[in-house]
Amino acid sequence: MTTHAPVLVVGSGITGLSAAWLLTRAGRKVEIRDAGPQSGGLLAPIEFSGIPCDRGSHRIHPSAHPLLLELTQDAGWDKRPRRGRLVLAQSHMQYPLQMGDFLRGLGAKTTAHMGLNFLTRPKAFRRFTSWEDDRQDARADIGFEDFVTERVGRRAYQQFYAPYVEKVWGLHPSEISQTVAKARVSTASPVSTLKKAISRQRTVDHHFLYPQQGMAGLVEYFQTGLELAGVPIHYDSPVTATDLDDWNGPILFSGHLSDLAPDEGLAHRGLYIIHASLPKHTVGDTDTFYVPEADYWFGRVSQPAQFSTEMSSEDCDVLCLEIPEGQWGPSRDFTLEVDEINRQLRRAGIIPASASIGTVKQTFLPRVYPLYTRGWLSRWQAALRTVAAMNTVFPIGRQGLYLHCNIDHCVHIADECVRHLTEGGTAQAWIDSVDRFLELRVRD
Repeated sequence: MTTHAPVLVVGSGITGLSAAWLLTRAGRKVEIRDAGPQSGGLLAPIEFSGIPCDRGSHRIHPSAHPLLLELTQDAGWDKRPRRGRLVLAQSHMQYPLQMGDFLRGLGAKTTAHMGLNFLTRPKAFRRFTSWEDDRQDARADIGFEDFVTERVGRRAYQQFYAPYVEKVWGLHPSEISQTVAKARVSTASPVSTLKKAISRQRTVDHHFLYPQQGMAGLVEYFQTGLELAGVPIHYDSPVTATDLDDWNGPILFSGHLSDLAPDEGLAHRGLYIIHASLPKHTVGDTDTFYVPEADYWFGRVSQPAQFSTEMSSEDCDVLCLEIPEGQWGPSRDFTLEVDEINRQLRRAGIIPASASIGTVKQTFLPRVYPLYTRGWLSRWQAALRTVAAMNTVFPIGRQGLYLHCNIDHCVHIADECVRHLTEGGTAQAWIDSVDRFLELRVRD
């Protein structure tokens, strides 16, 4: 493999597109292959009611890695007001949480129990604050349930953490790794969350960034630029192990790591996306409702029109419901259960009691969430050793590295890999370094 060998990029999601863009900018010859019919991956649009809707609630946070905005500054970005709501005990709280809302949502009894937990257990406060330090301790993966209960007490665990874990993964929290406490459920330790909640009452930037033409426009921007640069994108072209062996050059792989190492037991859970129409001016101006409780099938409900005017319909309001695969499996048809969805939306206060959703469209997204069961880290390491033995394959991005991360993280990983490759780094050296990306935090 020479320095100037052509590079194969597998996958044309945000990771693959940005990797190809960066490689082209560095003067490398690039070819892209994608198993699907279009670019975008999880950012590919879903057409509903005449508008290109996102596959869930996507946004770029002001604290995001700047490279994404640098690469796409000509695509145009809007600064949008953040109008999120957390639905808890049939009450709506501003999200991200303010301190008063957090304590009200916690409730007097839960607050008291947490206080007693600190006072009666000498090591409790240290464990509470060591949430960050313990995340990657694979030698003692005590499981999500014990890890969180030790830090926040049983009542807070049962009220806030356990329901969402069971909803997303369909397993008892004792089967889930303690790393999920950092990688998925919370973007920070409870102490950090409280500090942020307090600081938000003083200085708050309740905004997010969003492409003027929607995420579909962002994908099109990358795609058009690559086409102008002469980079071929081959759709409906799955890459097999034989294809990898036959390619005479480096391979940046943004497909699923489990496809390269199928014997290591890296599992996933999928996500149902339900787009639904309602009469115009039914819902209000909330952009996203966060619904962690087990009584509701959906975990998030968003309004595309609150993200971009490009996703606004003149005829109706549109809701996007995200229902984790969890206990359902991949074959549930929620379009047959509109009455129950209506009931849950009304009970959550998302739509008025007099309103009913009309047209619905279901899209199932397989393998969205890595299933971090206890002991997953050793299986992940074994999978990477399998890939390292291929000598020319550089796994990248959310899927290639079995991560749960944000859009800007994917671009950052692509950039790091391209830098490594163009500086003469080997696939083995890259794989030896990727455990640093386990520290990436999901922002919501």
